[in-house]
Amino acid sequence: MGFLFKKMRTIKNDEIQEKLKPYEQREKIQPLVMVVTIISREQSRYYLDAYQELGASLSLVFYSYSMPPEEYRNILGSDSTKKEIILTLVRGDLLNQVMDVAKERFKISRASKGICFACPIDSVSGIATYKFLTDQNRELREKKYGK
Repeated sequence: MGFLFKKMRTIKNDEIQEKLKPYEQREKIQPLVMVVTIISREQSRYYLDAYQELGASLSLVFYSYSMPPEEYRNILGSDSTKKEIILTLVRGDLLNQVMDVAKERFKISRASKGICFACPIDSVSGIATYKFLTDQNRELREKKYGK
């Protein structure tokens, strides 16, 4: 009986020691990137759905009006000044896939032209916030509840 008790205490101590390690030593840390997509109005639904399928956990849509210089109007088209700005937070390993989605959509027609660029995020305050933004529980959630 004493042997079993010692074994259980050792296992519990190992679990405690594992939980006391800093988060970055327990889990794989992924860099975060903010992707900014500027498009004409009424096109954001496509991007939101596509980015979410790739693994983006957070996308924000802002409505705006543009008054670009003449050089940019020639590229984007001067017919519409109403724009949507989509801010999307994704893991760094998904950046190329997200940018490819935007590039392919921009090729469809002149009306679907836009601008897409990315900015790295240096730090995030709080482990829970980081877990949410990187969507670390996605695989577990999909196994349990489906897509």
